Amino acid sequence: MGNENLQNLGGSKELSAGSTDRRFEPVGGLKKHNERIHRESACADSNLNLPFSFSKPKKSGRTEVKKCSGCGKLVLVPVNTVGIICRECGKFEKVE
Repeated sequence: MGNENLQNLGGSKELSAGSTDRRFEPVGGLKKHNERIHRESACADSNLNLPFSFSKPKKSGRTEVKKCSGCGKLVLVPVNTVGIICRECGKFEKVE
């Protein structure tokens, strides 16, 4: 990349908040855009009986208890873990 292209991208310095314009200006302005999103969300919450809800996905249940080969501390780790940095002994050790 040439030096002139870096200047167009702001160089290698971090940009401060508000130093550049928005990349996309919604039709009708930002205030109307935010009001529309709020209105549609409230309408969906009160009028739609959706058969699902939005939530975090469940964590995988594929864990097992293994033992640190250095100090013998039991730890809960994913099933394919072969080594850990043990909190007890502070070193990288294999798990059994």
